[in-house]
Amino acid sequence: MTKTELRTSLLRGSILALGALALAPAAYAEEDAQQSAGEGQQASVQEIIVTAQRREESLQKVPVAVTAIGSEQLAALRVNSVRNLAGLAPSLQLNTQGQQSNPTIIIRGVASGTSSNSVDPKVGIYIDGVYIGRAVGSLLDFSDIQRVEVLRGPQGTLFGRNATSGAISIVTAAPKGEWGVRATGSYGNYDAWRGKVSLDLPQIGPFSVRLSYLHDEIDGDVANTMADKGLNLSLRAPEFGTQKFVKRLGYRNVDGGQVAVRGEFGNLTADYRFDYTDSHGSGRAMQSFGVIPDASGQLLAPIVALQPFFGGTTNYGVDGPLKSVAAATSDEHTVTQGHSLTLTLAANDNLTVKSITAFRKFRQDPVVFDLGSAGGMRFTFQQLGALITPGLTPEQIQAALFNPANLPGPNDYFFPLLSARATSQKQFSQELQFQVTTDQFDLTAGLFYFHERSPGTEVLGILSPAPSATIVPSALDAVFGSGITRTIGVNDSMAGYGQLTWHLTDTFDITAGLRGTIDDRELNILVISGAQGGSLGVGDYKATYKKLTYTGIATWRPTEQTTLFAKVATGYVSGGILSGIPYRPENLTSYEVGAKTQFLDNKVRLNVAAYYNDYKDLQTQNFINGRQFFDNAGKAKIKGFEAELDIVPVQGLNLSGSVGYTDFDYKTFILNGEDVASFARPTYFSKWTGRAAAVYNSPDFGNDGGHVTALVEGRYRSSYYLTSTPLRSILTGQPALEDLNRQPGYWLVNGRLGVADVPLGGARMSLSVFGDNLFDERYVGFGAPVLLFTGNYERGRTYGVELGVSF
Repeated sequence: MTKTELRTSLLRGSILALGALALAPAAYAEEDAQQSAGEGQQASVQEIIVTAQRREESLQKVPVAVTAIGSEQLAALRVNSVRNLAGLAPSLQLNTQGQQSNPTIIIRGVASGTSSNSVDPKVGIYIDGVYIGRAVGSLLDFSDIQRVEVLRGPQGTLFGRNATSGAISIVTAAPKGEWGVRATGSYGNYDAWRGKVSLDLPQIGPFSVRLSYLHDEIDGDVANTMADKGLNLSLRAPEFGTQKFVKRLGYRNVDGGQVAVRGEFGNLTADYRFDYTDSHGSGRAMQSFGVIPDASGQLLAPIVALQPFFGGTTNYGVDGPLKSVAAATSDEHTVTQGHSLTLTLAANDNLTVKSITAFRKFRQDPVVFDLGSAGGMRFTFQQLGALITPGLTPEQIQAALFNPANLPGPNDYFFPLLSARATSQKQFSQELQFQVTTDQFDLTAGLFYFHERSPGTEVLGILSPAPSATIVPSALDAVFGSGITRTIGVNDSMAGYGQLTWHLTDTFDITAGLRGTIDDRELNILVISGAQGGSLGVGDYKATYKKLTYTGIATWRPTEQTTLFAKVATGYVSGGILSGIPYRPENLTSYEVGAKTQFLDNKVRLNVAAYYNDYKDLQTQNFINGRQFFDNAGKAKIKGFEAELDIVPVQGLNLSGSVGYTDFDYKTFILNGEDVASFARPTYFSKWTGRAAAVYNSPDFGNDGGHVTALVEGRYRSSYYLTSTPLRSILTGQPALEDLNRQPGYWLVNGRLGVADVPLGGARMSLSVFGDNLFDERYVGFGAPVLLFTGNYERGRTYGVELGVSF
């Protein structure tokens, strides 16, 4: 039995065992039962506690645009990763860049998500206050999330690293110090199995312990006609060996575990956290929308047209998702783990001192991903030579193309674009924080240090034949820029910060925050390929960036249920070197006003915000004629508004909704030496986002509890583009393929229906059916202009049944 089969067997057995567990005698946590029942029949909107300003405060009192999602809502929506948060907060958009470990996260129009180990994220992701340094490896799967907070706008004062877009803060569950078990198991279409279990142990002396585990797997939804074939990359990178192609595209198989230990020693509380995620998966199925009619496309177009004569597959499809593709995509294996120790000392009634020490690491094993959607194409060196040799007549070219000695065999591949990579990272961070609370003022101040080392290797092939399924160095490397790139990034960041809130009156506060940051960047380029597009060659490059960022807030609370605020804040993302491309920091200044209100006996909560952002030196990544461009494009003005509404019209029924509008206007966008601001647009960016949801919990069945629960929600995003500028024909200069570039808006509708908190022996049981994307919306989530214009369709409808037990 293989490891995967063993895990699946254990998971299925554990799900079947849940029923038996429910009948076993157990000491059920009565407090949890009462809390759940109370929440189910709530008659008003409930208070939410957040840590958006690094201290616990009511959501309605904090003058920050933040959306908080609690454990009950996360469980109902089956959220166990950042990847599931898209659309849950206004202006928050998220997609993966084909590969499942590489996200693009957009908040208020500012996008974060390059796979390089040299570019800092623009959206900061934090786990229990610990900053996650790389975009790759940030989509962790957690079995035990207590709360997720989405902070919108630049984070330039209180959080560990600067960010121009916003921050996502994940808080995992703390030990309770008493015996308790919660377990869920589910099965759905695509042979999807998920099991989660959390175990709280009784307190032993000063220590409390909580253990949790998650297994989550789902089959791929697109067949790979190149299953079990492979590509030998060892002549480029020996450690890559031969990458075997997967049988299906889009599968995921994840194991994750968490350990939480709390020690209470009088005024000192020590919290240790450990998380571990082992993930296997494959990228989405990329399909071709056509050859880009640029300079490189003039060479590629006849090769694509000739594929039917040589037994090749083009994966062309523009009318919807293909059921099968020929993909040179291998298994994507990532392992992520982290340790953190948070010491909190309540020195006296006014002073709290906190230390957060953390070490994290991840690795992404060698993986090849068919971004160019061309794994099934066939063409040889000899045929390519006939096309690019000057002076040959059409008759001579045709003779060379169809010469039997030059024809490709069944394992002679051809890649317009080949991309394979391996990367890893280790990081250490230390934060020392002081919180002072008095009747006159609140102060949060501290020091922060961050260090990381991140080596990366990338094999890049442009218009590359692969004889006998082997990528070999050739004289064409210099012509097209193919080759290997090896880099080691070493980055240090140091900061001191302080934010003071002065209570001028009982209802009016003034807040001022300041942060000084020093970023030391080092990139050692060991080998570099021409397609990276950089001006720097092999060498060790260092740079230092210093920045002072600030926050100012005026807050007025005319009533207990109303908070009005006006805010100005700045954010910054460090410069550096992407492969051989140097780039400068980017800066954003945000002006914002907002209101947080509750009324009608707290049956209605309405929070609104409007903002205007001045965005300078924004860092952008583009691909032109098979070359990578990463630069500080110029300037943009961003303005918009957001609203979140919660209503409890009758006891047990909660209606909620949100809407976000963002207008992104480039003022300057320099691309390849040309200002394209007049027609440039941000990628994967929708002007409008929205969400509507209804949750109903019926009265209890009887004195012992148990009730019906129902949820229906829809998430909307308006149209968006896959490239930052129109694809243009080199012959006419006019836009091309724009009908495929612009993706229409869509709604994703999800639902859940079941019974919860049903007494069963000494335990409580829940049983429900669920469905995501109920109307089977098929949409292109990611596209790439890589000689061919390619894109991937996201998975359609999923559904299943879930059983839960707690005692």
